[in-house]
Amino acid sequence: MPPSLSGRTYDSDRPESMDFLETTQYNSTPSSSSANRGSNYQTPLPRSWREYRHPNGDIYFYNRELRLITPDNVRDPEMLRYIMDAREDHLQCLAGDPNVHRLPRDYELVISEVNESAAVIRMYSRTAGAAYIWTEEAGLIVKTRENFWSYVAEFPSHHDNLPPGTENEFAQALQDAKVAIGNGAIFPFSERQIDQMIHRYQYLTNLRSRGRNVSPSLAWLIGAVMPLDAVGRVVNNQNLGYLTTRV
Repeated sequence: MPPSLSGRTYDSDRPESMDFLETTQYNSTPSSSSANRGSNYQTPLPRSWREYRHPNGDIYFYNRELRLITPDNVRDPEMLRYIMDAREDHLQCLAGDPNVHRLPRDYELVISEVNESAAVIRMYSRTAGAAYIWTEEAGLIVKTRENFWSYVAEFPSHHDNLPPGTENEFAQALQDAKVAIGNGAIFPFSERQIDQMIHRYQYLTNLRSRGRNVSPSLAWLIGAVMPLDAVGRVVNNQNLGYLTTRV
């Protein structure tokens, strides 16, 4: 269970504004109609592809059999061909890499910005909580943890559950941040914004306890906030005097 976020009490039916994260409500069912996005989006999806809507309204596509994510329009036959060609080329590169065994078996490919000659390709593992890329110069590279959180925030809707351990890590980070701010630590977010995060988290988990699937909204919140690390410390007058006179 996530650690208890004690202190302030919150009215779970009145979520505070999360404008700084542009948080919205979300229905996690894959979108069946996107009439506002043009006639091309009325074309049936190719086999094994499903359309998902991000809590912010963006559309992306996921092929569960291939563990392949793309924000590009797979209803366009030419775009789909570019995506599949890019995937095939990438898999061939990985097959010849001596470190390919470092990729967990559950890794997902994200292919974006695709055209006839190029594509941006990233890899993520939910079980490992890690992000990867491959380059000709360096081969397989494990990216920073921030890249994994970006993946969680960018594509939150195609899994029913959060990546393992992420909710506990987030709840603990919020709790630790509240304590650290009281001790003079500085965070990328203000204390009020962290209070808003706590309230939003409690609001979503309350909905979950009533049987609502809030995993996409939770994943977006967690991915957008994490890692919640201090970036400095408030210097009071006593400490400032010590720092400016210390030889």
